[in-house]
Amino acid sequence: MGSCVFCASGLNFDVDSYLRGQPFQVALIFRKGGLPPRPDSGFVVKVSSDQEPGLSRQISDALRFLNQNEERIIRMRECGVDNQLFDFGVPSQDVEQHAHYLAPELVAALGRFRMGLIFSVVDLRRAALPFN
Repeated sequence: MGSCVFCASGLNFDVDSYLRGQPFQVALIFRKGGLPPRPDSGFVVKVSSDQEPGLSRQISDALRFLNQNEERIIRMRECGVDNQLFDFGVPSQDVEQHAHYLAPELVAALGRFRMGLIFSVVDLRRAALPFN
């Protein structure tokens, strides 16, 4: 039902040079000045694709990704990365409110790595999920 992706970008990040020799299975590369016009360069890695409602699988996959790539994630900042984040795909609900629980381990890891978090709400009736 949703996908979790990791995104790293920077205003002065040489994404092509950085990715040479890195083990990431990159889903998307974007470059400063590309189309659509961007002020930064970076890449997106698919971390999780979950067919279950809720975020529990995406969160556990995100924590595994952080544990497996801790040194790489820290060193990215030395290579010009200004922004790192997880984007959790959440299917839209026909309800007034729908809560999603974030495990303390994930919240602590996001703070430790100075990472952001996005929840992308996707209407499954109108669009296909990216990175499937």
